Amino acid sequence: MKILAINGSPHKDGNTFTLISEIFRGACENNHQCEIVHLVDLHLNYCNWCGECYETGVCPINDGFQEHLKQLFEADILIVATPSFNRSVTGYMKNWLDRFCTSQLIYEVDELKNVTKRSRVPSDKKAIIIVQGCTDLLQETIEPINVVMDVLEIPVIERLIVPKVGLTEEDTVDKKEDVMLRAFEIGRNLS
Repeated sequence: MKILAINGSPHKDGNTFTLISEIFRGACENNHQCEIVHLVDLHLNYCNWCGECYETGVCPINDGFQEHLKQLFEADILIVATPSFNRSVTGYMKNWLDRFCTSQLIYEVDELKNVTKRSRVPSDKKAIIIVQGCTDLLQETIEPINVVMDVLEIPVIERLIVPKVGLTEEDTVDKKEDVMLRAFEIGRNLS
């Protein structure tokens, strides 16, 4: 099985990465192939809602997103992970969600102007969502990810929501044994 993690944190070695790494550690026990993409390294431009991808499935913005889509399509499981910034996903994650969702939807309009949509994403793809932050108000952060997974018809098989971390340098997820064990078990139980 191929697992691709999308790290929406601007900190490539922070709490979000630690949680991803622990899931990977569990997944490696079953010889799953794991890969991570740090969105901070992708330098994706913003979706401008030109609509060309609705027609062709190809985003006309030449910034490497089409290559990244190949990674997304090759993966069996996506781990979509972000810290909470101002009770929402990071800007990196919001941009990725916009680009992924917009480019993978097909809209069709019939003669009565009824609009239907369908997803280009393979029907066997699944997702795991990770959200962590310094407050316990993380539902607003997870919602944009939930919406995109729902619209693209990607079932979410696990959610790891970790409140009250990152207030200080000493308050990190690796010091929360129960959280680290849960992340490891999520990875180990993937099949």
